[in-house]
Amino acid sequence: MKLFSESLMSQLEQQLKVIHLQTENPIQSAELAIKSSVTALERLKSSFIKYKSLNKKEEIEFFRDIKPKFAAKLIYYSEIYTIETNKPLGSHKTIAKYYNSELLKLKVFFKQNQEFYRYCRTANNCLDSKYYIREKYDLKLMMDSVYFQ
Repeated sequence: MKLFSESLMSQLEQQLKVIHLQTENPIQSAELAIKSSVTALERLKSSFIKYKSLNKKEEIEFFRDIKPKFAAKLIYYSEIYTIETNKPLGSHKTIAKYYNSELLKLKVFFKQNQEFYRYCRTANNCLDSKYYIREKYDLKLMMDSVYFQ
């Protein structure tokens, strides 16, 4: 699984480089990047499903280390797409104000998820079985609604 995911990520990153080199429009670039990211994530998921006998450690590794790298690309380009398609027409000041309000939204999101971010950044693993094992959801952890998708 790890070798496949590394190869798939390498392919995705190469596709994203080509997209950025060939597409100047940020909306079109983000749209193409989203399509590439979705395709890679779908391939990753279908490969994961084929593994019938995953042990707990492998499942944790997939959901903690592998899948987030792909999901991060999709989330990043989806946010770029949303921000750029909602950008108002107007003066430099109007656009700067809009970007600052979008930046504030990202800061709020980060602050709301800071505990989980810190958990991941410190390579802590004491809650891995609660965060990364399917069908072991703990309501007390108060995860974002994205968990249920």
